[in-house]
Amino acid sequence: MTGDSLPSIIQLEAIFRRELTTNARAAAETAYALAFRYRNEDIGGCRRFDLAGEWARCSLKILEDLPSDTLEQIASTQSSIGGVAIPHLLHPGVVQARLADVLHDNSTSPAVTGHAAHAP
Repeated sequence: MTGDSLPSIIQLEAIFRRELTTNARAAAETAYALAFRYRNEDIGGCRRFDLAGEWARCSLKILEDLPSDTLEQIASTQSSIGGVAIPHLLHPGVVQARLADVLHDNSTSPAVTGHAAHAP
């Protein structure tokens, strides 16, 4: 890694909460990045697959609520967030495919029930 440091997970969560009120697509992209970070990094000495799954479901729920009829509607707004590459086209199928290992059978998580409860 170069001298540039990545934003912390706490910083990304704060960004997500801000984006959730102003730009749902950006919030979904940040939730996707958080899922990857929790899955791939040691947090307090362990991997947090549980939180990775919650953030993946959060991203899914937001994306499912957004229009997705055209390529422009599913085009990502950023190429990278917090060191995680964001697919050029981000939609529920991409999240399901790339984060299948942490999504498994917790689809009734509180993180995906209701609009106000998007954040894990």
